[in-house]
Amino acid sequence: MSYILNIETSSKNCSVSLLKEDKIINVIEQEDDSYRHSELLTSFIDQILSKEKIKPENLSAVSIAKGPGSFTGLRIGFSVAKGICFPYKTPIIGINSLEILARSYKPKKDEYILSLINDKNDSFYSMVLDSDYNEVEKPSVEVIDKNYISRYEKLNPLVIVCNTRSIKEIINEKSVKIEVNSISAKHMENMSKQNFDKKNFEDLAYFEPMYIKKPYVN
Repeated sequence: MSYILNIETSSKNCSVSLLKEDKIINVIEQEDDSYRHSELLTSFIDQILSKEKIKPENLSAVSIAKGPGSFTGLRIGFSVAKGICFPYKTPIIGINSLEILARSYKPKKDEYILSLINDKNDSFYSMVLDSDYNEVEKPSVEVIDKNYISRYEKLNPLVIVCNTRSIKEIINEKSVKIEVNSISAKHMENMSKQNFDKKNFEDLAYFEPMYIKKPYVN
């Protein structure tokens, strides 16, 4: 019996889920504009493990959203995940946050997904996937305006999946379908299981978040 703890802290949504074999059996999450992930995350993990009567040493793996996303959120998530894994040498799995967001939408055959995570203002982390969630365009950082979508004219039909409603105001293109969803640990199910079965584990000592760009310095 395998148990995988999923952790997602790359956005305002502090999210934790528990995967038993190939099914999510519990999810706790909260959107927090103040990014109080350091307060919420350990509490959510304790609640889930206690309810399911699972001890940290009995986890088969910990799967964490590796970014891109909030620098602060990612650092907190990585610190907690490694803190769970190190004492018991529990395997750790890294999942692309843009793919987690993309999997909140179930595409029709031949649809393309433009996954967008808001960074600051009109700056977004971007990635394009096909209807099987395969990477078409690698993750990047883009400044998005009303003309941005024109570069994807050949990718038709295209669906935008974003974690903020402001994208509708920025793009303002009625011909393009836009889905606004949270980045949630409940959507890590398939990726965590597939990586676990293939033993695609990260090096616990050297595993770092995928920032794409340098953190802001105030």
